Formats: sequence, structure tokens, C-alpha cells
Amino acid sequence: MPVANIHVLKGHDRAVLKQLLREVSAAFARITGSPIDRLQVWIVEIDPELYAISGEPADEVLATGARKDLEIPFVRLILMQGRPQSQVGACISEISAVVARVLGGDPARVRMYIERAEPDHWGIGGVPASILRRAEIEARRAG
Repeated sequence: MPVANIHVLKGHDRAVLKQLLREVSAAFARITGSPIDRLQVWIVEIDPELYAISGEPADEVLATGARKDLEIPFVRLILMQGRPQSQVGACISEISAVVARVLGGDPARVRMYIERAEPDHWGIGGVPASILRRAEIEARRAG
């Protein structure tokens, strides 16, 4: 169920973005203990003409300096309520470090927001996650 959206300015090399997908997915799965096939990670590329850096269009600002020194990648994670705070902290530190390293920027420039999804309000295949979780736990006990 864990979800990650990574927002970056358009213009990164596709091979770099694919590597970012791989490395964030691996870190996210390891930190949360989630099977990698249950999490989703995607990248949203923002048009630099429609993004402001210091109040100016990013395409104009990028013409004056290095992308790695100017871009502020934004990561939004969605985790099911009930995850321990230690996982939240690990996501913040480790995924921020991965984003900065792969994109070649400063970890201090990465921003992250973690949203907690209430299981009754998160649907999977048309069923609330709270019901699916209960069914999975009962199946494990029976098996």
C-alpha cells in the first residue's frame, strides 16, 4: 500500500529518473517491510516555466546556475496509519538521501511530506483496506 510521488523539474536524464524509481522503491520497501509489489512510486515532472524558484520562473533561474544547487525535489509519501514513528523517521532520512544522491543535489534541499491514510478511507480493489487487512490476518491465522 505505501505510495511515493517524487516531484522534480522536467529535464533530468531518463536513465537517472529510472534509477531514482528503483532506489526509492527498494529503500521504501526495506524501511516499511512491505513487499515491493505492493508499493507504488512515481515521478511527476514539473514544467520549469510553471515552477517558481525564489519567486521567479525556474527556467529563467536555471539559466543562471546549476540545477543541483537550485532545484528542490518534493517527495510525498502515503503510509497506512499505525506504522511506527521509527519507520516514518527512516523514510524521511533515507529516502531524502537517496533522492539527493541520485539527482546529484544537496539532501538539505529535498522536502518530504508524509500523509497517514486511515484504513477505513483507503480502498484497494473497491474494498476498504481495514477489511482487507482483517481478512489477511485471519487467513494467516487459519493457514
